[in-house]
Amino acid sequence: MAIEAVFQHLVARFNAADEAFQSLRLTVIEDRPPRGEILLVERLGNLVEDLRGWLAEGQAAAANARQAVDHPLDGYRARQALGLANERFIRLEGQFFNEAVSHRTIESLERFGRQRGGEWFGWSGSVVMALQACREPLRALDEAILRAWQELSERLGSGSLLVQNTSIGQQVTAPPQERRRARQAACETGLEQAT
Repeated sequence: MAIEAVFQHLVARFNAADEAFQSLRLTVIEDRPPRGEILLVERLGNLVEDLRGWLAEGQAAAANARQAVDHPLDGYRARQALGLANERFIRLEGQFFNEAVSHRTIESLERFGRQRGGEWFGWSGSVVMALQACREPLRALDEAILRAWQELSERLGSGSLLVQNTSIGQQVTAPPQERRRARQAACETGLEQAT
């Protein structure tokens, strides 16, 4: 698959995750019953907004990385943008699994719905379902980020020179297969000159 297609798939996975989190926001914030200011509800609303913020930043970085892999490839910009997208995803994923869908949060939501009853019971059930619906888009996004790193690494690693920094400056060497070919050519040239 071409690198452009891999990065376009990454952007599509960010967009799919964004749709899931927009739906979660709608359920948590817009669909909550109008009566009462409740700490659990407010805290969950703030958490969802934080998650969407990390996602939006990652989504913008992924779009930037997608542009950087167009011909001609801007490897530095692609690495920087993909790194930022990956870092934002890691924060999003950590906060989502450690807080939003933690056992404690899900249990609190279910208990809250049973205790309050009525509209709150329906709301809490909808929130749990919306939270669970975000799992698959995050898993698919995780795989897309990995694939983008693999493709970018293959593309950038296919060059014929290796640059290595040392304490006295840069040392430029050919990859092992190039060095072998050079040694073999030198040996053959040496044998020809000796005869």
